[in-house]
Amino acid sequence: MARQEAIVTAPAPEFLSLLIAEAGLSVPPGAAEKLSAHAAMMLRWNRAIRLTAITDPEEVAVKHILDSLLLLRLSPFRGRILDFGSGAGYPGIPLAVALPEAQVCFLESSGKKSSFLREVAAALSLKNIQVFQERLGKNPPRHLGRFEQVVTRATLPPAEAASLLLPLLEPGGRLLLMTGAGKETGVEGPLPEGALPGRRFRFLLPLGMGTREIREIRVP
Repeated sequence: MARQEAIVTAPAPEFLSLLIAEAGLSVPPGAAEKLSAHAAMMLRWNRAIRLTAITDPEEVAVKHILDSLLLLRLSPFRGRILDFGSGAGYPGIPLAVALPEAQVCFLESSGKKSSFLREVAAALSLKNIQVFQERLGKNPPRHLGRFEQVVTRATLPPAEAASLLLPLLEPGGRLLLMTGAGKETGVEGPLPEGALPGRRFRFLLPLGMGTREIREIRVP
């Protein structure tokens, strides 16, 4: 007898709208529908390529979507934003949906994951997205000093992330490192010359789904 795959569903737009409102965040009309559609695409693609271990609708809503949107509390959030190593599109896709005037770029080494991000951008008519499929360090010059903000979700130890990503920031730009609170992150360790340790933000996720921490590192 053939094994049947479990049916996975995306969080409903109504549930996302409620979460966003309760968090005190503001997003454009129709954002919840786009965020739900992105999650549905992620779950479909997840059957073929490894995008996420989180597939429960409530967990997707809180740990992926709301977690990404909490960055909006760290105003100002504008200009050219780079999401490094996004894979499934978090936090970059929610930021592109919530900030239509911003330019959100993705730097992703995987060809399949880059294709997924381009498919999402096309399906959701997100004109403010650009995907670079490359490994940082191979051809870095064209990205140096180009971004006002760089965000990454625990893809590298923070000291390593700072060394790799700070050169991509324009003067006065900031790197935002998203982690689970309480994890040993090493931000207090040696930072690259000229790097300025910034603020630290901690958020309690709803439905008992843990705490998130965002750490800021700036360049002069």
